[in-house]
Amino acid sequence: MKQNLTVEFSVISSEYRNVKVNAVKSQKSEAGLLDQATSNLLRAVKQKMVRKQGGVDYGKLRKDGYSDRFLAKLEEA
Repeated sequence: MKQNLTVEFSVISSEYRNVKVNAVKSQKSEAGLLDQATSNLLRAVKQKMVRKQGGVDYGKLRKDGYSDRFLAKLEEA
């Protein structure tokens, strides 16, 4: 579902002309928003581990019970 949003800007210059700009506001699907939020969260978790431990110990995480799928996504982040 797309909604068109029209924005009109008036610019005062030496020629006194108006400038019109059409902007299209796109909406993301719920799945897209969840994917983006998940990616942001994984990136933050990885950055925190790197700051605290100097790196990510995937072996320790696997031993702690984290799934291979989670570890693969964390490595991609």
